[in-house]
Amino acid sequence: MVKLDETGKELRGPFRRVKHKLALRMKLAGMELIERSVPVTAVTACCTSDLVVWNPAGEICPTGDPHQVMRLLLLLRIAQLSGKKTVAINHNPEIGNNALGALIAHVYKNLCYLSVRDAKSVEVAIDLGVRNSIIHEAPDMVFLASQISVPEAASAIPRGAIGLAVNGLVAMQGVDEWARLAEGLNKVGRPIVLVSNAIHRDLAFARRLSRMIDKSTVINYQPRYQQLRSIYRKCDAVISSRLHASILALCEGVPVVSIEPSVFKVSAIFRNLIIRSKLKDCSRLVGLIGSLPS
Repeated sequence: MVKLDETGKELRGPFRRVKHKLALRMKLAGMELIERSVPVTAVTACCTSDLVVWNPAGEICPTGDPHQVMRLLLLLRIAQLSGKKTVAINHNPEIGNNALGALIAHVYKNLCYLSVRDAKSVEVAIDLGVRNSIIHEAPDMVFLASQISVPEAASAIPRGAIGLAVNGLVAMQGVDEWARLAEGLNKVGRPIVLVSNAIHRDLAFARRLSRMIDKSTVINYQPRYQQLRSIYRKCDAVISSRLHASILALCEGVPVVSIEPSVFKVSAIFRNLIIRSKLKDCSRLVGLIGSLPS
């Protein structure tokens, strides 16, 4: 996890590339020079813990790898067969893989608690056969962000810039229209700043997209929370397939053009916001009508 506050530290530039290329721990474990105890430890923990909690932190496949998710679901099932309580929290059950969908349905039916982020996810969970009594809707923690602008100054952002926060892990899984987007942005002639709340995952795609855009700047490090908000505040608009980037930009009063990165991860949450906003406006209207003289 890369934190967004001042305590988060990560290697940058050539040091990060060298670390990934060396993959020292993986190679030493492969040669059995150090112990590869992670699988045994994980299974043992699932069999002996009183409670096993899975937090996908967003979509079920945050890294785009269904095999990783299958391994995690198998661990949950091992815990269930061992008589332990299991919980899944903080995500949208978006499923685009039939085999994965069947496994999710089987494991989720045996959960003791399921927390999802939006109303659409509640419907999907019920369709999977999950008991309605254990399903709870809890919005993402990003909605606790204050609407008061943070004071920290941003990096030098060009006047009239448009921010781009694109989920690079899933950007190429659909129809490739990025060249068309870049062409349109070039016609607009605005400076483009590519930065997200998960730049460590999005950087490679941001650089690729930047090569197609004339006036573009890539923020090649992870800004802290306040820095990120300051960057978005300087933009005239933000185009985003990242939920957190979208909400932080909206907190700064910046218009957001949202791109759905998956099945309904972002669109379902914005649909919730629109519906609740309309209900709030209706209640205000009813209150206003009620206060009028007869």
